[in-house]
Amino acid sequence: MVKTRFKFRMLFVIVLMIQMIVVPYHFSAEEIDSSAPSWTQPIDYLALGDSLAAGVTPNNELGNGYADFLAESMQKIGALKTYNKGFSYPGYKTTDVLNDIKLNVTKEIYGIGFEEKTAKLQQSIKDAEVITISVGANDILPLMKQDPATGKISIDQQMALTILQQVGTNYKSIMAQINEINPEAQVYVMGYYNPFYYMSEDMQPLLKQLLDMLNKAIATGLVGTQAIFVPTGDVIASNYMTYLPNPGNIHLSEAGYKKVTEQFWTDMRTANPGGEASSPVADPTTPKVFSDISNHGLRSYIEQAAAAKIIGGYSDGTFKPDQNLTRVQAVSIIVSALGLKTEEVAPFGDTGNYADKTKADINAAYKYGIIKGNKGNFNPSDLVTRAQLALMIERAYGSVTGKAYKASTKAPYSDFGSYNAEVVNAISMLHELDVATGFQGKFMPSSSTTRAQAAKMIVNFTSIFKQAE
Repeated sequence: MVKTRFKFRMLFVIVLMIQMIVVPYHFSAEEIDSSAPSWTQPIDYLALGDSLAAGVTPNNELGNGYADFLAESMQKIGALKTYNKGFSYPGYKTTDVLNDIKLNVTKEIYGIGFEEKTAKLQQSIKDAEVITISVGANDILPLMKQDPATGKISIDQQMALTILQQVGTNYKSIMAQINEINPEAQVYVMGYYNPFYYMSEDMQPLLKQLLDMLNKAIATGLVGTQAIFVPTGDVIASNYMTYLPNPGNIHLSEAGYKKVTEQFWTDMRTANPGGEASSPVADPTTPKVFSDISNHGLRSYIEQAAAAKIIGGYSDGTFKPDQNLTRVQAVSIIVSALGLKTEEVAPFGDTGNYADKTKADINAAYKYGIIKGNKGNFNPSDLVTRAQLALMIERAYGSVTGKAYKASTKAPYSDFGSYNAEVVNAISMLHELDVATGFQGKFMPSSSTTRAQAAKMIVNFTSIFKQAE
């Protein structure tokens, strides 16, 4: 819960925005009542992040970005006290923002409403009611290598996975720092768009996959915080030639930045002032707390899995976290999490009585090599073991990346027994990527997998990796 000071100030902004119906820069100042009511005061707005927050143009000049237009629109309706984007810097990575906060850097003010020339970051955070952040793209962009002869892009998938994990971790740390300095501040985090629409069509699946992975990594870092994720990919894609007019530059036009500003206002209008912040992986119709998980050790993973629609609860409001998972249920969870589809039909003789949706999941799992079956059967009702689920996840990784994962070392578990090399590698992969851990030196590969354990493993896996739909 945000506290009274922010609640009433932000409520003032949102009420005026609702009165205006559309984003405020479509109006002149004379068309709206800019007088603040007596029960509130205008807000202090701080913009953090990279070149998008700073306002770099398609010609690589410093201009007006989404933060400037957001501040301008607040100012027009009398909702802005101060605005500063001086802590936004082209090329910034998540580590730069995090280090700036920790070091309490002093930088020149670029904004509105200040008499001072410079400001310290921690004090700026402390004073702000609203903070926006756009950072993370520069973490991953250096990994993209373009062949000068063919123009094709390649990327080191293993390194990308590692870096994206770090993006999520850094966002968690950034939010923890902000919350420690000012727990009342409402934070809005900008999601990224595809800046490479002018590249060849055959490159677009890889580019969209990277975009999904990046936004998912950011989203993971915001889970459990007061931050609200602002998606921008679809709105920029809707008219990319206008919003990204320079094929050789990743920055938005003025129209593009204004479109992003619209997205910020949409999320501000739909957020619940004084209530819990929305989440980029949350569905407001999905219960966040099931009646039978309040004291469960894996509660947070269950809530994340339910919010992301990876695995649901039951009609009685329970999740049944310790109920064992069947093979067909495990397949449905993985296929749903990765968005896998196919028109092909798996050659199994024991799946005909299942619902069409379930059969479609089995077909997709077979098509993408996640399952293989046994003597023409899938054995869908058998309980899935921890080793089998590990193997399914490893195969899913290989299918999505196009490259099998080779664990650097064998996981330090004492109960591998006679399992073959593929299973050992799968379990070692989960250990290496922190997707799953054992207990007291054992992985218990032959044990059944509970719904709660599956939620943890799939959430950890998909938190930094999601197949482009």
